[in-house]
Amino acid sequence: MKKKLLIGLASLVGLGIIIGIIIEGTAPRGGLINLEVSDLNVSPTEVEPGETVTVTMEVRMSGTEETATRELELIINGVIEQSKNVTFVRGETTSMSFFVEKEIEGSYSVELCGMTGIFQVAEPEPTPEQGTLTVHFIDVGQGDSILLDLGDIEVLIDGGDKTPGVVSYIDDYINGPLEVMVATHPHADHIGGLIAVLGVFEVDEIWLNGDTSTSATYSQFMSAVNSEGANVFVARRGDTIQVGNLTFNVLHPVNLSGDTNNNSIVLSLSYGQVDFLFTGDAEEEAEASIVIQSIVPFPDVEILKVGHHGSRTASSMQFLQAAKPEYAIYMAGQGNSYGHPHEETIINLCEVGAEIYGTDIHGTIIITTDGETYNLLPSNSVPPVVCPSVTTEEETSIGSNVRITYIFYDGVVYRTESDEYVEITNLGDTSQDLEGWVLKDISEGKPAFTFPSYVLASGAKIRVYTNEIHPEWGGFSFGYGKAIWNNTDHDWAALYNAQGQEVSRKSY
Repeated sequence: MKKKLLIGLASLVGLGIIIGIIIEGTAPRGGLINLEVSDLNVSPTEVEPGETVTVTMEVRMSGTEETATRELELIINGVIEQSKNVTFVRGETTSMSFFVEKEIEGSYSVELCGMTGIFQVAEPEPTPEQGTLTVHFIDVGQGDSILLDLGDIEVLIDGGDKTPGVVSYIDDYINGPLEVMVATHPHADHIGGLIAVLGVFEVDEIWLNGDTSTSATYSQFMSAVNSEGANVFVARRGDTIQVGNLTFNVLHPVNLSGDTNNNSIVLSLSYGQVDFLFTGDAEEEAEASIVIQSIVPFPDVEILKVGHHGSRTASSMQFLQAAKPEYAIYMAGQGNSYGHPHEETIINLCEVGAEIYGTDIHGTIIITTDGETYNLLPSNSVPPVVCPSVTTEEETSIGSNVRITYIFYDGVVYRTESDEYVEITNLGDTSQDLEGWVLKDISEGKPAFTFPSYVLASGAKIRVYTNEIHPEWGGFSFGYGKAIWNNTDHDWAALYNAQGQEVSRKSY
């Protein structure tokens, strides 16, 4: 249905509350203006407090005048809410929109150009109770086993070695069948204890990474899997594991490489506002792939299960700076022969501000959360790991204010590392000519880069890339065809001035 409003150019009495079919008017020069108004549209007609309602109308002008400008008033519950001047052109249809927000529940009438509509502001749907999620980082010695318990739903990620196993611990928490079992990769310290779990509990779903092993433990585990009759899935990036109110995103692997640890299943879980990251034995190569290529948004996590028992082969700074964990939990055996956790890992975790706990010190560690807040309870009442008073920052020999401030490395070794770089900053108050200065990988003795004449202003930064040229960062490059940084234990970069004096060094 359409209504016609013929409005005189000199008069706009009652516009917005007129309900006439045709109103005619004459312009000062005697011209006639006809405005044909389409039905009022209010969308959506039901919203929650604070959401926007859009009121739209189309008006077509005819008559003898070429253009006309009119003030249109939007009336809400009898009160003028908004007004705007609209210019119409003869023979054309003009669309207009008003936007309305209301915070109070109730019904609202809308009037515009004599046409009416209604929208409703409804009380928001209550957020369903999520319940309390309990996550047990079980002390199984040198191995991983994590139980997630949400009411009648339980998920077990890894099971440690055959001894001590996890059956006696999880027996107090599993109600009915175990809904989901995840074996992150086929190493004995992750799947050995799952053999007994499959023998005792009914398991609905089993998720594997598809990797194999020649070990007797793996053969026994797969025999138990095949006998269980559970639904078996192979996890790949982009998959989700849905069980009740829990949704796990699979961040890794994309496909299998030749490295068992880097084939580990990596899972993220967001429970309300609290994010968890479970990394198995994933190392730096997997971490780099997750950060750079993951199709799932990478969360800032509250709780990080540290990769590979705290080994220096995992927990790269790039990964930790992306994850930003508040709490970091490594799972290692007391006095283990591997030296886990390694000092480099602890230093990296400290640098990103994580509070660190380990099963070798704190025993089984339990996290409880309602989705908004969370609490950590270690079995052993000892403080978190103390950060060592060690820094890998520059060691300045002559007091220079030009320092190596950052090394970026993407985690994939033995290929062209086009995006690696070392960042150098002038922290002093005066500029510095870098002609003849040298940047060198002193851990391997090469390569070395000698600067041409270049004045680094106070506060300015430059980068020396491994194999790329970036004019916006000075255009400096080693021109080197493979990785330079973090491919040896404690890889050091050193900066020398034109007199050959070392002025700064930094480890990745």
